[in-house]
Amino acid sequence: MTGEGLNADMNSDVGPRWADYDHLQMAAMEDPVPMLQTLRATCPVGHSERFGGFYVLTRYADCVAAALDPRLSNSPDKGPGAGFPSSGKRAAALRVPMHSDDGERHRQFRMQMQRIFSPKFARSLLGEVREICDQLIDGFIETGTCDLADGYSIELPAILIARLLDLPNDRRREFQGWASDLVATANPESLQKMVDYTAELYEERRRNPGADVPSQLLSLEVEGRGITADEWRGMVMLLVLGGLDTTANAGGYIFHMLAMDPALRAWLVEDKSRIAPAIPEFLRLISPVPQHSRGVTEDVEIGGHMFRKGDVVQLNWLAANHDPEKYGDPDSFQAERKTSDHLGFGYGPHLCLGRHLALVELEIMIERVLERLPDYALVEGGTERFPSLNRGMSHLRVTFTPGLKLGQE
Repeated sequence: MTGEGLNADMNSDVGPRWADYDHLQMAAMEDPVPMLQTLRATCPVGHSERFGGFYVLTRYADCVAAALDPRLSNSPDKGPGAGFPSSGKRAAALRVPMHSDDGERHRQFRMQMQRIFSPKFARSLLGEVREICDQLIDGFIETGTCDLADGYSIELPAILIARLLDLPNDRRREFQGWASDLVATANPESLQKMVDYTAELYEERRRNPGADVPSQLLSLEVEGRGITADEWRGMVMLLVLGGLDTTANAGGYIFHMLAMDPALRAWLVEDKSRIAPAIPEFLRLISPVPQHSRGVTEDVEIGGHMFRKGDVVQLNWLAANHDPEKYGDPDSFQAERKTSDHLGFGYGPHLCLGRHLALVELEIMIERVLERLPDYALVEGGTERFPSLNRGMSHLRVTFTPGLKLGQE
């Protein structure tokens, strides 16, 4: 069945449970998976009336199909995004290449950026990441208490991105705040500060280029020409937003999961070489970026539903990563599970550019805590989450047996 008939049939299946679905609030829930499982069982292609109305894909196969279909666009010009108010406002203030592009233009930008953020480059930072982690732990290990979110998993990427982009280290938390505000609420003040800062940074790097990543971007060529000032500024904004938020949130959720599962933690402590292979399964379960949205550019059928030009479709990575048709016992951690095709970094042409760097950060972040704070325990009431496009965790307060700073053992 095609055309209006299919759409009419499927619309009758979009139940009222979906009508008030709010993914910003969902991301702040302690465990939104049971709700998503129930909604998928009710209707795997849901429709929310929030944020102007948008559809939600919850099955793994449907999300993959949508991510690969060129008729679903990532550009805010083709659809402002299902509850992604920041996407439209960012595009109006400063267009972000790659994130706002599709097709050949996206491919040209991405190919050059992938050369910079390669697996080899990420692995070359192992020592530096370990050094940062140990310095952070040294700052609190003697006290027996810390905040593994605000004082560790948020701090690591903030410090590392400041170094890679050669940004002032003493302003790293200011940049972190801008990124969180933009992802969570599209805060106009933070947006303007970010836009203004990229303009200042462009002039500075153009006059005094160095070996940092923004300086390397000055020589990029797309469509047979050098990139413009606005394209450069948009790329820097993308690196700041992507580099500061996702890894920080993933780290907080992983540490929370390990605190709640002593057997899993003990298994990793017993053999630290198990950490890196376990990270994809953590990312599948957590899905720190739980969704992305697309605008439909022409009528297309996905998951038994006929979407019309102009519809906004959310690809719910979190629900898809817990799809029992894809993963047996999907809500449990299984170390032996083959999860190379998980959707924790998205899928398709817009697969997370910084995923190799994120894997290195998470590996060392976890390794150092399990080595130096192996008995950490959650403080009652010490975990705080916040509504955001991503699964934001602002605080994860813990206690542990005090230890010594490195070099004092």
